[in-house]
Amino acid sequence: MEKEINLKKSIYELVKKYPDLKNVLVELGFKDIVLPGMLETAGRIMNLEKGAKMKQFDINDIIKKLEDKGYKIV
Repeated sequence: MEKEINLKKSIYELVKKYPDLKNVLVELGFKDIVLPGMLETAGRIMNLEKGAKMKQFDINDIIKKLEDKGYKIV
């Protein structure tokens, strides 16, 4: 099964669907999602596009790294 990432879905939804994505996101610099309760609260309203903008990450770099890890961006 291909792992599809919709950049508009919340980080919470994506991590619940693909638990291994949490570690990938931490590697990409989204370190706050490992803080207690952060995924369950802010993760429900934050998506990867918003998170990248907030952290001042280039969304294209994130997409490339996710694709390198085997995810398909839709």
